[in-house]
Amino acid sequence: MASAQRAARRHSRRVRLLRLLIPGLGGLLLLAIIGAVAVNSYLSSLGFGPISLTADGLVMDNPELSGHDGDRSYRVSADRAIQRISDPRMIDLERIVADLRLSADQQVSLRAVRGTYNSGAETLDLADGIDVETNTGEKARFGSLRVFLDSGRIDTDDAATFTSSFGSLRAARMRFNQKTGTLTFSDGISMTVIPPNQESKR
Repeated sequence: MASAQRAARRHSRRVRLLRLLIPGLGGLLLLAIIGAVAVNSYLSSLGFGPISLTADGLVMDNPELSGHDGDRSYRVSADRAIQRISDPRMIDLERIVADLRLSADQQVSLRAVRGTYNSGAETLDLADGIDVETNTGEKARFGSLRVFLDSGRIDTDDAATFTSSFGSLRAARMRFNQKTGTLTFSDGISMTVIPPNQESKR
């Protein structure tokens, strides 16, 4: 009886931890994306490969942006960045990779197939698959994301999946509001909580 009660308490703690983890991942996601496009210029070091002019626009190969501030650092790169001739405010990015160190023991990485940065609207649209992972094993997967850089809001109408050692959560839509610190899921929500292992049941 006592062992069953201990197992139940551990299970309840896992549920609470998972509920706390999901908003935390939303914050890490926002940091990763904003770090990719909205960093202080005096901290940054911009590098890129060959530049060419095509019918699509000004093409920069292998652009890379990096910087640091004490324990915090970031490195953002892409295979190509294309500034459109038709609208110079629009920059298309291919194969985006962002690695951030938020503290001495906290790191997060982001991978996106493609993105479009609109400097006029201050938005970043990521599409065709976005993966976010922390150094402690938490993961998030999205089909697409729209980031409003001025307000810190993140929206998606594609499937969003979060996983950790405590379980997983999946939803058809997601909204993250930085100002209120709320992460809202809707449509087709499912949550799986991993039960305590055999050792914890003893």
